[in-house]
Amino acid sequence: MKKDFKNIGLNVGIILAIAIVLMLTAVGLLGWYTKHNVTIAVPNVVGMAFDEAKIKLESAGLSSKIIDSVYNEKAAPFSIVEQLPAANENVKPERIVFLVINTGNKPKVKMPKLVDMSLTLAKAVLKNRGLTLGNISFTYDEIGNNLVVNQNYRGESIEAGKMIPTGSSIDLVVASTDKTRFPDSDSTDLVNDEAVSDDLGK
Repeated sequence: MKKDFKNIGLNVGIILAIAIVLMLTAVGLLGWYTKHNVTIAVPNVVGMAFDEAKIKLESAGLSSKIIDSVYNEKAAPFSIVEQLPAANENVKPERIVFLVINTGNKPKVKMPKLVDMSLTLAKAVLKNRGLTLGNISFTYDEIGNNLVVNQNYRGESIEAGKMIPTGSSIDLVVASTDKTRFPDSDSTDLVNDEAVSDDLGK
């Protein structure tokens, strides 16, 4: 009977020893597989062309993937404008660095209809559409005081709905009922008077 208990205890000891060895082996293999305690500082690739950024990341033991594109007028066309993880962040080898690239092309917006709007409202609409206010000219009108009578882009009248690059400059022709503003012009002439534009709220 004592011999049987002795054999059982021996077997249990052997099983426990094997279990401990297997557990330590598994922990060691897991550490090797995940490269425990091995990290890489992510290089800064913002501002680089994509091909250059990809090579730099791969040389550091990382990979890359473009996840989005945006327009940034301050960045070179097709350059990296954002990266995740950020530069100098410590990551595991072979980590994917996600990149946002500059499209190089300005997005376009629809030209709004500004004719018959007040100058104040027209300026607000331009800003809301991502367009800029260019020159303001004035023409005499008996009833349409301070209303936009024409909208021009690059020296030519532009229709509402036409697609133009964001940030484009739009020139406006604005009506005025005050004949005293045009001392040297007849009622059909246009003037470009900064002082008048200031009075109208430019």
